[in-house]
Amino acid sequence: MKKITAILLFIIATTASAQEIGIRLGSFGDNSVAIDGIVNFEDHTRLHGDITFGEGIGANLLYDFKIDDIKLANLNFQYYFGTGLSTFVGDPFILGVNGEAGIEYLFKKAPITLGLDWRPQVNIITKTSLEILQFGFNIRYRINEL
Repeated sequence: MKKITAILLFIIATTASAQEIGIRLGSFGDNSVAIDGIVNFEDHTRLHGDITFGEGIGANLLYDFKIDDIKLANLNFQYYFGTGLSTFVGDPFILGVNGEAGIEYLFKKAPITLGLDWRPQVNIITKTSLEILQFGFNIRYRINEL
């Protein structure tokens, strides 16, 4: 198991261009703050994960597709969309499927990213429901950049 984990980490480290870590404020099950992380890949895709603690432990892992940058008066905006899985270990246990659409601003002179996202969710196990009004604000530090 240790060898498989080491191989996966090596593959991610060699194919990823920039990683980001920060926080996400907003809707996340019964919690409202999450640790937010991103692993970017060279083909304009990325893994976007969140872990939250509070009335239970929640986790999202989404596979996003970044779209070309939006060039507005030398501002560095980019938008993305994706899908993934969500789970909440608490009362009740929840397993669901998320969608994600968002926009981000990347500061040029500082390794900071600010983003807004929308994550509709279909809960499948234990509590079958559709949650449409899930929005978040992300603040992340871009590691090894600048």
